[in-house]
Amino acid sequence: MTLDIQEKEAREGLRLLYGIAEKPYFEMTQAEKEEVAIKGFEKAKEASFTRGLPIIYGENGHVIAEYVDGRRFIRENGVDVKPYDGN
Repeated sequence: MTLDIQEKEAREGLRLLYGIAEKPYFEMTQAEKEEVAIKGFEKAKEASFTRGLPIIYGENGHVIAEYVDGRRFIRENGVDVKPYDGN
């Protein structure tokens, strides 16, 4: 299977930008990747909270829903089941 010229150019130009990176992901140092990940997480967090939505992430083997007021809950099957204290 061969790629046509446009597909090939698109794949060669692939960048994971997180909306804030200034260069292609594959050209970043580990420190730059970590910085972009932190900034990307903060940007996503702000966007969710602005819309009144929690952010959802994994921690200690749990799915956690964190709300703008700082409350955190363990989430199972899309439902907050109990408060999460970090353990």
